[in-house]
Amino acid sequence: MAWFEPDHDQRVEVLRKCCTEDVVFMDPALGRLEGLDAVSKMIGDYIGSRGGSDDESPAGGTGHERGRSGGGTSVDVVTPIDVRHGFFRYSFVWTMPDGSKSGGTDFCELAADGRMKLITVWPADDNFPLPAR
Repeated sequence: MAWFEPDHDQRVEVLRKCCTEDVVFMDPALGRLEGLDAVSKMIGDYIGSRGGSDDESPAGGTGHERGRSGGGTSVDVVTPIDVRHGFFRYSFVWTMPDGSKSGGTDFCELAADGRMKLITVWPADDNFPLPAR
């Protein structure tokens, strides 16, 4: 939901439900981000750059079985969520308002309370392509 929430403070609250206060988010282009505020700001920048609009779309987007959509953009989890010893991974595909697609795999670590304390984003490339849907 955070990736579809336009308000920074609301986005922090959404993140707080699923991430620890000191969450570490690693993005290949941005590097290491630490804490809910930094992650929320990064998401806000992403929301502003992806284009598209849909006045009918509620804040937080609309959820569906394996993803979420809003404002002409959608994200889908395209693999099973694989959990092992407090870590998990899954692959995703974003579809932008212009129809272009991008995706990759997230590798995450869980805190003792079940929230994410580490999120690492690995974009798809020639060696690790997007899974076929």
